[in-house]
This record gives sequence, C-alpha cells and structure tokens, in this order.
Amino acid sequence: MTADGSQPWLSGRYNNEVYVLSPGDGHLIRRIPVGDGPHGPCVRPQPGRCSPGHTGITR
Repeated sequence: MTADGSQPWLSGRYNNEVYVLSPGDGHLIRRIPVGDGPHGPCVRPQPGRCSPGHTGITR
C-alpha cells in the first residue's frame, strides 16, 4: 500500500516492474519499471516507528 493507504502496489518480481492498482475495482493504474527482481516492497514508517519487512521481521 502507499503510505496514505490509497493504492496497493505489487512487485512483478520476474518482470522487473512494480504495479499500482485501483483499490476500487483492481484495474491496473500504472506499471513502473524498476531494477532486477523487485521483491517484498514495503513502506518505511517515520523514524522511531517499527517496520515489519516482507518476512515479518521487525527492523
């Protein structure tokens, strides 16, 4: 999800893209080209707050 919770973002691990979806009907809003193998994107919280990574480990 984006930091404000308005749009889900998914990684296309084997396509080198990140996908932005519409929360209302799930249609694809945008494909963002990124580097090799995007995996487990997460939103970084403000300093001093916990951030669980994609493995669930608190960092």
